[in-house]
Amino acid sequence: MAKALDANNADKIFVLGRREDALQETSSQTIHNSVIPIQCDVTSKESLEAAYQAVAAQTTHVDLLIANSGIMGPLMKPPQPAADGSLPPLSKVRDELFNIPMEEFNNVLNVNVTGAYYTFLAFLPLLEAANKRRAAPQPGVLSSPTAQVIITSSIAGYNRKVPFSFAYNTSKVATTHLVKMLATNFADYDIRVNGIAPGLYYSEMSTHVFNSGGVQGQGVSEGSFPREMIPATRSGSEEDIAGLIIWLASNSGGYINGNIVITDGGRISVVPAVY
Repeated sequence: MAKALDANNADKIFVLGRREDALQETSSQTIHNSVIPIQCDVTSKESLEAAYQAVAAQTTHVDLLIANSGIMGPLMKPPQPAADGSLPPLSKVRDELFNIPMEEFNNVLNVNVTGAYYTFLAFLPLLEAANKRRAAPQPGVLSSPTAQVIITSSIAGYNRKVPFSFAYNTSKVATTHLVKMLATNFADYDIRVNGIAPGLYYSEMSTHVFNSGGVQGQGVSEGSFPREMIPATRSGSEEDIAGLIIWLASNSGGYINGNIVITDGGRISVVPAVY
């Protein structure tokens, strides 16, 4: 996302994260060197406030805020049926799931939902400042987009089984609804809020899926995955997510608000138990 915005001439891109080495790596990969790394932990209000002050010291406004923090947490996968289809004893299921510390479940919600919510709140003054810079509307002329927040959810928020993690899937349901609530409640302030719900993209979080399937590289070539898993037979690419972000950030995306854009190669249409 940062590389795409840099390549398309964004003036300044502030990238927030806990690990300085990862931030510097992102900055080094850009074309126009417009990425400014800032260390921040979204689970800390103090850290978010410090990040806000650091950004506010270097710009007068923020046109686009992307809340992209997320962790998988423990998989929380119950024991699977035996080869003959018999179910494991419920006592075994209970032991395996109950032994996961409650703090680990809560931490997933803290990063994926609470972190996104407080990130949104932290940068409201700079989003408001962006709206105040907009030119007055002219008859017959498309107005520039209002300030926008994009929150990363997941197709896991629509599915009860894949990936199987009670904490992660629950957090993404909440994240998706958070997008809708923020879009509704801040519409009068001209703050747009949209969400993206990715399917399988290569990242630190998803490497186990690629490794377990013996997928080479990032799996972006057709045939990397079976059609019954992903109809496009590949994972999402940098181009897929880059194009989506640029569209949402552009004048062409200015009419989008309260929307969840699913980018998953059709996976949500074939996985079981979608509601």
